[in-house]
Amino acid sequence: MRYRKNILATLAYYDVLDFPLKEEEIFRFLVNLKRLMPSEKLPAPSFDEVKAELEELKKDGSVNFSDGFYFLFERDYLVPLRLRRERIAKEKWKKFLQAVQLLKFLPYIRVIFASGSLAINNTEELGDLDVLIIVKNGRIWLSRLLISGLLSLVGMRRKYNEKVAPDKICLNHYITDKSLSISFHSVYTAQTYINLRPVFVSNPQIISEFYKANSWLLEYLFNFDSFLKDLKEPDFINCHAQKRRGLGQGFLAKVVSRIGEVVLNSKLGNWLESWAKSWQIKRIEKHRKQDPPGGRVVYNDYYLEFHPGSVEKEIIEKYNQRLKKLGLEELTLERDSGI
Repeated sequence: MRYRKNILATLAYYDVLDFPLKEEEIFRFLVNLKRLMPSEKLPAPSFDEVKAELEELKKDGSVNFSDGFYFLFERDYLVPLRLRRERIAKEKWKKFLQAVQLLKFLPYIRVIFASGSLAINNTEELGDLDVLIIVKNGRIWLSRLLISGLLSLVGMRRKYNEKVAPDKICLNHYITDKSLSISFHSVYTAQTYINLRPVFVSNPQIISEFYKANSWLLEYLFNFDSFLKDLKEPDFINCHAQKRRGLGQGFLAKVVSRIGEVVLNSKLGNWLESWAKSWQIKRIEKHRKQDPPGGRVVYNDYYLEFHPGSVEKEIIEKYNQRLKKLGLEELTLERDSGI
């Protein structure tokens, strides 16, 4: 079987997340092992090839199957766990989208992605809501200030000192529309970015530009290229929620955000951006003294990432352990992205 190792590696990664996969998910998230095994120059498989190999793996007992989900190590309980977490995620999505409706009124927001466990509907009751936000170049600090302020006002922002913040939005990642390329590469970040789900997009072209700027994902994901080719319109999550709000509010939000940009595309806006940068950097550097070891905190005019104590290193270590358990020691060379 040509893609046996790729399929097992994909299932091993999601086993760390306690997340069994459907066959179409295995195809989409299929791990590319060329980085670790350069001699095996396999072409990207078709869905039918992956499906056929899954059948063979199921027959010889290498993978387990139940109710449409594939998983490893006879962990049948992962299927009801995934279904339970999906029900929890459904309720969290409702609260998250309510907050997004408010953020639409702010200037300079170009894209809001749901990220992390929410993006794959794998949340627990106490889980927060991760996002990646793309904002206008030259206004990243002012945008962060406005977004944080609005979500704080409605009680939806996860604060720095909150260890547990159920249903609050964790504003831990911003980039600009002129700095779309992500510099930190690993199997963890690759799987994170392929699972991003856009919930607000001011211009659909930005989605395509984002993924084209991150073509390094091809090194980690076999079928990212086909995903990129098929990318047309953003897959708006629960777009019926927007319809319930009515077209009037969407139009009003667009007008308000546009007026805000007109007003702030000025010397006043430049001054506010400079002040917001200075004030926030002082707060960030004060908090950094209290950060747990490990993780990554990056802050500049193009990229803001706040992941102190990130789980990336732990997840990749567990992933390598599972590969070893499967007898795939030659693949246990995955490393983190520099956490």
